[in-house]
Amino acid sequence: MLKFTILNLKKCKSISSIVTISQDKRVEAISKLYGIKFIFAKEKGVNSAIWAGDDYCKENKVVSNIIVPIDLIFLNSNELELLFTEARKYQRCSIIVPSIRMDGTNLLLRKPFDIYDTSYDNNSYFNHILSSKKSRAKTIIIRSINLSEDLDTMEDYDRIITKPINKLSQLISNIKHVI
Repeated sequence: MLKFTILNLKKCKSISSIVTISQDKRVEAISKLYGIKFIFAKEKGVNSAIWAGDDYCKENKVVSNIIVPIDLIFLNSNELELLFTEARKYQRCSIIVPSIRMDGTNLLLRKPFDIYDTSYDNNSYFNHILSSKKSRAKTIIIRSINLSEDLDTMEDYDRIITKPINKLSQLISNIKHVI
């Protein structure tokens, strides 16, 4: 899934650099294989990984960032480019793509990247909307069938295998026994 995500991100002309953040040495090896900057996460959890990414952005004078998890089965570089096109219209904006259940955030683009802290715990989607509005950034919600679909639960798996539209979802649909 990481390879699929990296290959889609590399297709985006609007992305100047890709950074992976994890405590997993396999992520480091795959990142190196594809020429991707890897940051070893000092703590577990999504929020701490994103804070490490924000530190990287600050040190490297990055203006905006997009947080992309590796479990987006139908990730599509063309849809990502549309998000970047929308973000270019504003000096300060937050583009939030909710999960299919509308309780989590699947993609988060912040411009500038430090307009608010992320919150990937309970109800991250609503927390990001509130944080964005408090920051007075233009808050843009994008509902996308492709970008809202992630693989977190058995329900997600069951839904994904009914519509295998790309190589990754076809591969996942061939998995017969999930423990």
